[in-house]
Amino acid sequence: MTDKKDTSEQQKVDLERQTTSSGSSFSEDVSDRRLREIGEQHPFYVHDMTWTEEEEKRLVRTFDLRIMSWIGIMFFFMQLDRGNMSNALTDNIMDDLGVNLNTITLGTTVFVLFFCLFEIPSNMIIRRLGAHRWIPFLMTMWGIATTCQVFMHDRASFLICRAMVGMFEAGYIPGIAIYLTSYYKRGEMAVRLSIFWGTLAIANSVAGLLAFGVLRMRGLAGLQGWKWLFLIEGVATILVGILSFFVLPEGPTATKGYLRFDGFLTERQEQIAITRLIRDDPSKADPSKKVVGKAEILRAVLSARLWPNLLIGFFGLLPGTGLSTFAPLMIKSFGFGSLVSNVMAIPGHLWGLCTMAFVSWSSDRHKDRALHGFVATLYYAACVLTLALLPHDANKYSLYFAVILAQGGFTIWHPVNAAWIAENVAPVGKRSIALALYIISVNLCDIPGANVFRAEHAPRFIPGMWVLFSVLVITALLFLFQRYHLMWVNKKRDEETKGWTEADWDHYYVTTTHVGDDRLDFRFTY
Repeated sequence: MTDKKDTSEQQKVDLERQTTSSGSSFSEDVSDRRLREIGEQHPFYVHDMTWTEEEEKRLVRTFDLRIMSWIGIMFFFMQLDRGNMSNALTDNIMDDLGVNLNTITLGTTVFVLFFCLFEIPSNMIIRRLGAHRWIPFLMTMWGIATTCQVFMHDRASFLICRAMVGMFEAGYIPGIAIYLTSYYKRGEMAVRLSIFWGTLAIANSVAGLLAFGVLRMRGLAGLQGWKWLFLIEGVATILVGILSFFVLPEGPTATKGYLRFDGFLTERQEQIAITRLIRDDPSKADPSKKVVGKAEILRAVLSARLWPNLLIGFFGLLPGTGLSTFAPLMIKSFGFGSLVSNVMAIPGHLWGLCTMAFVSWSSDRHKDRALHGFVATLYYAACVLTLALLPHDANKYSLYFAVILAQGGFTIWHPVNAAWIAENVAPVGKRSIALALYIISVNLCDIPGANVFRAEHAPRFIPGMWVLFSVLVITALLFLFQRYHLMWVNKKRDEETKGWTEADWDHYYVTTTHVGDDRLDFRFTY
């Protein structure tokens, strides 16, 4: 009885520690035995189960249709709420509130600070409450906060509203990323995250069309056009947030109920869904729900292998803040009309969608992260350099075309880096904090990113363009550094475990204090 209890307890410990062993030096028999021990902790895991390639493709298509499509709708409305300030700037919101461009920049800073402040607390509880409950709650609340911007009338109310929106949007993006890992394997994540972030480009494009129409409502019912914009988009977000409570399932094995009716998976499909995930990443075998602990937070924060990816996010997305926020204003300054400038920014967002989708698809197909990120960053840097070098008397269409190309580089490698983090960090608790830290890093960059473009440098912001070019060069070098850094770690672990017998591995499993990606049987992708 004692031996059985000890074995059970050891399996639970191993479950927290186990990660993928792809590329490790231990034998196939040992690997299979360890996978069985860990996988069978999940009630839907069937170790000896087989299925056809067509069955798996059909399953993934079901997830794409039933899960990804709704998540795309949710993120679409999130981006409308995050990006509508750039549209409001073309409707004289600064004059109506009695503020200047530097106050708008301060509002971006306040938004980011509150977003980052609540990011980790949100991700600490999401596993306990479930993403299918927590994410719709957050969406409903930030929809309310967006709607409240109708009541802005001065500098103070503007800053308060920006803080509220940032607070409730915190936790949403890394929560969605963690939620998707319960449906998709590691090699499928970059494309799905590109679909997720691809709705950003679609939302920005639609936002321009909406702004073109809604801002013409200025004066209707005594409201300014920008107030109508916040009201319409805020109420729509609230409705989608409420519907999401009834649309999103807890996971692949709980698709029945509410607006999902009788569910969309058979019992066999549920077993395939879980088994294929655990074979791909054994750390997903843990079915328990618990708040992420302090130890996992510290492991994520102190992980030297994670920080290069965080710095890639910070430096690489820094240029997008100014370019996306002020693109309509820059286009307007080239000599185009106020309302039409919002519409003219749409091709840049669509181009960004195309480049991001291609890079993510190619990254998954070739199983490469670093080199794809490196090349994509060089493209972005070349576009920003062009904006800096074009003469002041350049043709307005040349300037406009340069802006469109630069917008296409904004999130070009973003899903690749997020997928890279998700597959290189384990166990699940540490992974959720790592993704939260990543989202913090790509939002903290909004603070310097917004301040790079100063009012005194308008409308071309040439000094800012040179700053953006410099940080993109740093980003490209970070991609190369992380690639060879992880290759070195893998090689070092191979050398340390070279020649180990099955008994050596068994002894390691019993005695090691290593957890997750610190284990010697974990191999990093790059």
